[in-house]
Amino acid sequence: MTSPIGRRVRGLAAVLVAVTLAAVSLAAAGGRELTVGEKVVAAARAHIGNTYAWGATGPDTFDCSGFTQAMWLDAGGVTLPRVSRQQQAWAVPLPAEQVEPGDLVFYGDPVSHVGLAENRVTTVSKGISTTVVQMIDASSSRQGVVRRTVWQSPTLRFGRVPREGMTPVRPWTPPPAPVVPVVPVAPLATPVPAPAPRPSLAPAPAGPLVGLPAIPAGPSSSAALKATRLARAALGNRTLSDVALVQNVFGRAAGLRLPATRAGLLAAAHRVPLDQARVGDLVVYPAPAAHVGVYVGQGLMVDASRSLGAVVLRAVWAAPGVQLHRLPA
Repeated sequence: MTSPIGRRVRGLAAVLVAVTLAAVSLAAAGGRELTVGEKVVAAARAHIGNTYAWGATGPDTFDCSGFTQAMWLDAGGVTLPRVSRQQQAWAVPLPAEQVEPGDLVFYGDPVSHVGLAENRVTTVSKGISTTVVQMIDASSSRQGVVRRTVWQSPTLRFGRVPREGMTPVRPWTPPPAPVVPVVPVAPLATPVPAPAPRPSLAPAPAGPLVGLPAIPAGPSSSAALKATRLARAALGNRTLSDVALVQNVFGRAAGLRLPATRAGLLAAAHRVPLDQARVGDLVVYPAPAAHVGVYVGQGLMVDASRSLGAVVLRAVWAAPGVQLHRLPA
């Protein structure tokens, strides 16, 4: 059993550690508070040397988009889409000259790689401006999280994570869409079976729902945020139904004893407009879909999919009569 004095000593030690970390953050930023992007980069630096593995999202092994998603969620409190292609479509485009720490660096058309911008240096020589960006990324070729200089490519693009208080992107003229030549390949004498498809973000039955805000309309309660974290932790579960998932995560997060039917869930919640969506709201589909999921922001939800047979993360899909409802959590 721990004595009251021991508990007080440990509590004081925790406070001292927090103060020390805050002081380090201020010192690293030249005496000012770190920006959200700088905090994300600081978290990313701590993972340099960690292992790369396709499909991994941490805590110590990552693929490229799993790394950017994990760093922004852990240090920035923002939930990014899972795969690089979706992160690029969701981010705010910007030129190299406006890149800030924490911005996203994309390669490929369609996008096949993403990293985090660490810093930017712009020099002018003989009237010619040159911008060099350093990034931290989970590299498949180097099999780990590395720091390196952004290399030039026709498909290089930058994007800013949309969030409240972000630095606005100044007007600029985007370059033309990259053109990647297609080299014809002679057919093989012996047909080779196509490789098995790689798993990705679970497909939505239809196109994404229009009308959801890029940034949540307001702050969510701590219980709602905890419920969304628990929902994400249940990804891959094959035993929960859509209603049981909601019951489980909100019961554990907020102590709510929710009904075991979709109609009961609707009665326990109140409807909110799509443009007022917040993290933790319920996404409700009427018959014939008759389905419910947990909204996690950026147009995404976690739900127990009947067709896929598991709890998945996917885009909120458009359907007649889809609604948002908010539980009293």
